[in-house]
Amino acid sequence: MLNTDAQHESVPGAHSRLTAIARWICYAGVALILLLPLPVLYEVIADQLEQPPIWVFETTGYAIIMIAFLASGYGLSTGHHFKVDLLAQRLPSLASPLATLSGVLEAVFGLILLTAGSMQAYAAFEQDMRSDTLLAVPLFWPMLAFPIGGFAILIQGIGNVLKTVRGGKSS
Repeated sequence: MLNTDAQHESVPGAHSRLTAIARWICYAGVALILLLPLPVLYEVIADQLEQPPIWVFETTGYAIIMIAFLASGYGLSTGHHFKVDLLAQRLPSLASPLATLSGVLEAVFGLILLTAGSMQAYAAFEQDMRSDTLLAVPLFWPMLAFPIGGFAILIQGIGNVLKTVRGGKSS
């Protein structure tokens, strides 16, 4: 027979590991944020020299979209997201089951985003889809934001379920 204390010890560890993965995905977004001013500065300087680049506006737009998706799991782990807890406040006995349901729905949404985003990015790769701009960016690169964000949401949703099942409070 399994030791139930050992089982409960592994749940917080699993939650912490999943949250750590979501945070590392967010750190990639932080790196993009730190790099983002460089092409904009280059564009300003090049524009003053009357040689404006064609790639800065489009690539920085894609980077901003990627940043939002990279940070999605972190937002779920810290509570920096929109949530409605009116029912849990009115009926405290339902707070834990509602938190578990919320984590399950987060994980399901993440799985849908991961699956659909992967299929969309793969189709864009297979069809060699490109943006309708002078730069003609292969669209599978910016479309990778969807499955990456979906993965971050999925693992954080699973982590939130594990946290509430153990007795903690999910954000």
